[in-house]
Amino acid sequence: MNRQTLRGAFYRKRWLSRLFFFGLLLLLWELTAAFGPVSPLLLPRVETVARVLAQGFVTGSLLMQTLFSLGVIVLGLSIAAALALLMAVAAQLWPFADRFSDALTVMAHPLPGMALLPLIVIWFGTGTPAVTVVIVHACLWPLLVSLQGGMRDAPPLYTDIGRNLSMSRIGIVLEILLPAALSQAVTGLRIGWARAWRALISAEMVFGAIGAYGGLGWYLFKQRAMMNTAGLFAGIVTVAVIGMAVEGLVFERLERRTLRTRSAGAGKGAGV
Repeated sequence: MNRQTLRGAFYRKRWLSRLFFFGLLLLLWELTAAFGPVSPLLLPRVETVARVLAQGFVTGSLLMQTLFSLGVIVLGLSIAAALALLMAVAAQLWPFADRFSDALTVMAHPLPGMALLPLIVIWFGTGTPAVTVVIVHACLWPLLVSLQGGMRDAPPLYTDIGRNLSMSRIGIVLEILLPAALSQAVTGLRIGWARAWRALISAEMVFGAIGAYGGLGWYLFKQRAMMNTAGLFAGIVTVAVIGMAVEGLVFERLERRTLRTRSAGAGKGAGV
C-alpha cells in the first residue's frame, strides 16, 4: 500500500470519526431537550432547529445572509493572504523589512480586532469596508507568522542547491523557500479562517446589518433580540456545517497536496 493510499484512508477515517461524534452530539442534544428538565426556550429540540434552518434557506433570508458573510470573509482572507505573502517575501529579501515585519507582528498580533473598532469606525464608517478591515487584521498575523516560520524552517540544503544552480535571491525565495512553507501556510489559513468568522460575527453584532441583507452575525443578533433560541441554534449550526465543509473540501485537500509536494521535494533533495 503506497503512501497516497494510506493518506486517503487516514482522511476517510477522520471524516467518519467526525460524522460519528456529530451524530452523537445531535442525539444527546435531542434526548436532553426531549426528556431532560430543560426549558425549550433554553434548549429547543433538534427538530425545531432543523425546521427553522430549512425555512430560512427556503425563504432565502438565511441563505442570503450566509452568502454575504462568506463573500466578506473570502474578501478579507484574500487581502490578508496577499499582504502576508508580500511581507514574508520582503522579509526574506531585505533585513530591514524582516525587522519591520517582526516588530509589527509583535505589536499587532496580540491586539484584538474589536479593540480597533472605535478607530475603524472613524476611518471607514460602519459598512462593509470596516468589517473587511477587522477581518484582515484578524487573519493577517497568523498567516504571516506561519509563512515566515515555514520559510525559516526550510532545510539549508534547499537553499544550497539554489545557490549551486546560480539562482537569484528572489528566485530562491519564490521557487524554494515559499513552496517549502506551504504546509505551515495551510495551518495559518486554518487559523485565519476561524478568526475571520469570529471577527465578522463580533463586528456585525456591534455595527448591525451591513450591506443589503446583513450577515450571519446580524442574523444571530436579531434572533437573540427576539429571544428566538431555535433561530440562534440555526445560525450556529450553519457556521459549524460551513466550517466542516470548508475543512474537508479545501483545507484537507490543500494539506494533502502540500504533503505530496514536500515529499517529492525531499526525495529530489536526497537524490542530489
